[in-house]
Amino acid sequence: MNNAMSILFNALVDSFRPKMLMLTLVSVAIASVFWLVVIWLSIDPLVNAAMWALSFVGLDFSVEALATDAAFLGWLKFILVPLAVFGLLWPIVATSAVLLAGLYVTPPVVNYLTDKEFQGIAKKGDSGTVMSLWVTLKAVVVFLIAWIVTLPLWLIPGMAFVLPVLLTAYLLMAVMRFDSLAGHATKLEIKEIKKRDSTSAWLIGLVCAFLSFIPPILLIMPVMSALAFTRHYMGALVKVREDKVIEMPMIETN
Repeated sequence: MNNAMSILFNALVDSFRPKMLMLTLVSVAIASVFWLVVIWLSIDPLVNAAMWALSFVGLDFSVEALATDAAFLGWLKFILVPLAVFGLLWPIVATSAVLLAGLYVTPPVVNYLTDKEFQGIAKKGDSGTVMSLWVTLKAVVVFLIAWIVTLPLWLIPGMAFVLPVLLTAYLLMAVMRFDSLAGHATKLEIKEIKKRDSTSAWLIGLVCAFLSFIPPILLIMPVMSALAFTRHYMGALVKVREDKVIEMPMIETN
């Protein structure tokens, strides 16, 4: 846990260095244009879809019902509709942010950290673009299915906060693990790192996911997430290779 907190702190500090700030500004500009277009095109359909979905739990959104609602019921509808819209919109926002981080932000972050901290790490990546797209697509599909399946659980108090953070953390981990390692680690090494992945990776993912819901901190999250996960997984790659070097003399002795 201490290692994860140290990685997160260093990622936050690095996010404000000139190179990373410039990367943040460009990624924010790209993301803002995309999200504004998505919201502009989808807000009315999403509100209608939210009211339609809530009608299944007995809430009536007709003009007559809204005019005669008791104070509590009117307040409940006022709260639940934006919450439902968020539930429908966030998967688009989260997947686009993670894809932006993976495709645009992670490569320069990897270069930055390998120049700064992991200069001696050899490039042995053998995955290729097709593999990267497959891993990303699989993670996004799992995330979206899990999101849809768990939507009814949002009616349980607190779940509307816990589930988005948990699922976004999974998406970050699944995509960032591969993207941060693809250029340097072999498929076998990535598989071994995934098998060893500890609570530290989940803690990093949960903190980054939680912060991505908080404006204006969410603006630096693509870069900060890439910095945190790249530092974590590069460190894991170094450990895997060190362990392999230690194991080889033992195998030769036997």
